[in-house]
Amino acid sequence: MWNLIKRYLGFAVVIALIYLVMPVFFQGENYKYDAIEYQFVFPATALLSGLAFSWKRGVDFTFPLIAPIIYIGSVLIYNHFYHWTIYVFIYLIVGMLGSFIGDMVYKNNLAEEKKKTQKPTLENDSYKIKISNITVDKNDKNKK
Repeated sequence: MWNLIKRYLGFAVVIALIYLVMPVFFQGENYKYDAIEYQFVFPATALLSGLAFSWKRGVDFTFPLIAPIIYIGSVLIYNHFYHWTIYVFIYLIVGMLGSFIGDMVYKNNLAEEKKKTQKPTLENDSYKIKISNITVDKNDKNKK
């Protein structure tokens, strides 16, 4: 259990800071910028966090759930009930997209590391030449 918490904790803290602190700056007179927060800042956070998480660890289907869960907490704290169910699914899908992109990069990194550690071989290994037990006798017919 501790390994699971340790695995997600750093990313969850960053997502929580963005999802719970950013609405403070968009309250009151700055309410007209609220759509920028919901349509650009939060999806970018979900995408980049999914990408960064999966870059080193591969795809994990539980990680994209962190952003929507923290967003629901943000909705409850700040009373932003403006189509919140749609945004939960949008952040979930964007987080999964980031995880899949990060997983592709992770697989490419693994393939490159495997190529570096693998012994170099011939490009076409379909033939092998084996020469063994060859003896060469020297016949001196010219000797008198």
